[in-house]
Parts: sequence; C-alpha cells; structure tokens
Amino acid sequence: MNPGLYIHVPFCIRKCPYCDFYSESSLAQKKAYLDGIVREMDLVARDLSVCAAFDTVYFGGGTPSLLKPGEVAGLLEAARSRFTFAPDVEVTLEVNPGTVTPSKLAGFKQAGVNRLNIGVQSLDDGTLTFLGRLHNAREAEAVLKEARGCGFSNIGADLIYGVPGQDMASVHADVAALLAHAPEHLSCYMLTLEAGTPLYVRHGKRDFSMPGDTEQGAFFGAVSDALTEGGYLHYEVSNFARGKQYVSRHNTKYWEMATTVGLGPSAHGFYTEGEGHEHPFRWWNVAHLGNWLDCLDRGERPLGGKEALDREALMTEALYLGLRRMEGVSLAVFQDRFSLDLKAVLGSVMNGFEDEGLMVADAESIRLTRKGFAVADGIVLRLLQAL
Repeated sequence: MNPGLYIHVPFCIRKCPYCDFYSESSLAQKKAYLDGIVREMDLVARDLSVCAAFDTVYFGGGTPSLLKPGEVAGLLEAARSRFTFAPDVEVTLEVNPGTVTPSKLAGFKQAGVNRLNIGVQSLDDGTLTFLGRLHNAREAEAVLKEARGCGFSNIGADLIYGVPGQDMASVHADVAALLAHAPEHLSCYMLTLEAGTPLYVRHGKRDFSMPGDTEQGAFFGAVSDALTEGGYLHYEVSNFARGKQYVSRHNTKYWEMATTVGLGPSAHGFYTEGEGHEHPFRWWNVAHLGNWLDCLDRGERPLGGKEALDREALMTEALYLGLRRMEGVSLAVFQDRFSLDLKAVLGSVMNGFEDEGLMVADAESIRLTRKGFAVADGIVLRLLQAL
C-alpha cells in the first residue's frame, strides 16, 4: 500500500470541551508554523526512505480551515517538491463551519484539495451548545450546501451522538438531517469523555450523566441501521461510505498499518520495515508548538518519542485494527505474516462469540457482525487475552 502524509494544523478559534487533540487558540505563530512544516519535510526526506508515491494527504487538526487557500497550496507545493505524489492523490482538508465562505471553499479546491471532511457534529442546536461548538445548525447546513456548490464531489461529515439529553428520536433526526445532504462519507462517533478535558471535569462534578451501555448500544444500532438502509457501507466501526470508492483512503492506511508520515506538533507517523530498520516503528512529535519550533530551529526532528513494534505488538494491532473493519482479519494474511493459525489458537473463544451472534469465522476470515461492532473493544480484549 502507498504511504500517506498527515499534516497537523494546531490552531483553533476555541478548543471544544470534549476534545483532547493538541491545539492553540492564537494564530500569532501561524507564519512560523508554516515555515516549520516545510523544514520538517526536509528533515523527514533526509531521514526516511519513502520510495513509493504518497497517494493521500490529510490536513487534520485543530482547524485546518483557518489556513488560507494560498497557504494550503504552498504546503502542497512544498510537499510535491520533496516527495513523490501519485497522480490520483486524495487530498483531504478538515473544515469547521464558521471558518469558511463559498469563495474560501472554492480556493481550497483550486489549491488541490479534492476531499472535505466537515466537522458538523450535529444538526441540532441544543446538542451543538452542549458540545461547545462555535457554529449552529444553520451554519453547518450552509457549509454542506456551499461545498457541493463549489464542485466538491467527495464530502465527508462528522457526527457525534450519545450526547446527554439525546433520546432515540433525536439521534434519528440528526442522522436524517445529515442524510438529506447526501455526503459521500460519514464518521459517526459515540461521545467519549477524555481525561483532563472540561467535559470530563464537569462529569466528575455530576453536572450531567452519560447514556448507559444499553442505551449506547441502541444508539449505535440505530445509526448503523439508518445509514445502511440509506445506502451507506458500514465499513469500519465508526465509518460509513456511499460506496467503496468513497472509503477514506487515508484512514485505511492506519487500519492496514501502512507507512504514514506525520508532520506538525503532536503528529504521529508509522514506518514499515525498510533499509536499516529491523522492525516497523512508530514515532510522535512533541505536542507543543513552541517546543516543536525550537527543535526545528536546532535542525532536529521534533520527536516526542519513538517505539519499535515487535511481533507481539504487531499481532495485537493487526487483530485490533482488523476487527474494527467490515472485512475483518484475513486468516491467510495473518498466518503468512505471523506464522500463526488464528482459528487453531483462538477457536474456542471465537466459537463462543459466534454463538452469541457477535462474530463470523469462516475459512477466509474472522469478522465482527454489526452486533459485534457495538462491543468491539471488549471482544478484541478477550481475544488478545486468549492469544
């Protein structure tokens, strides 16, 4: 599989109370950041031998749509001059409502962006208020329409559900409202409370209660049913595509453990086996803009850490990531890679999951059912304990 390039844009107007991704609320160092990304490209090109062409570029954040179209074009031009790009490269930009206009969206398209991922999160004003979003439902719907009007034919949207105060009717209404815009891709996440976030602190003070496991499972099933009945492929636990051609090519690289190069503060990368490296390894950058810039000023890569993945770690990740996908884990590929017959080792445990309707195990693969998707983490944990 071709490698992918990720660029973390660490700027937000205001940090959402549920988010634990690294970001800064001031744009004062944006120019320094843009210069730094180019310098980091030079250092990565020096240190890593990435022979195959990048066929995905993903601008994540943060709020990448705070950049100007010319700044996005500049970063893409700098990357093209240092790395090889495939002719059909997928270039995704995350967009938040309230940060773009039709002319700015058109500018992103002209800059080379051919896929948008819009942080809608909800089309209900009450839910957006609870989530601390800066936009309202009307503004989110406007961006969905404007993106289509600007000629984007590959539009993704994010949805958060399982929000305190929601019931089944409101979850159905949110999904239906999004479906009316027919995005090519939907990422639907159950709200989780990340340690240290303002929402986590509020929950600790008993300001609100979260839906229980049974209710969460019902929400998950309702979202999956509504989208699959609407013609979407439920291809990963949280992801849906309006046909295989709209599956996120970039995110697939993470699930298939392909080489990905991460640039920017807090960005992660993964490098498969190659010259001079006994094991695949993962690295991550320092999660602070100032420290990231200081490293680059010294001519050093801004690494926060690095780890080599041995056979056991790779098996764990291959099983975990594979079972989150509709295709599941190929038994032949797993045996070829790790010299291990999964059915022979895990047969009794898998039989139990099959009896519960959570898993299908045949001659080609093991994969979770929709019912199994709802409790995927627990299933994988049990399998790893048995492995």
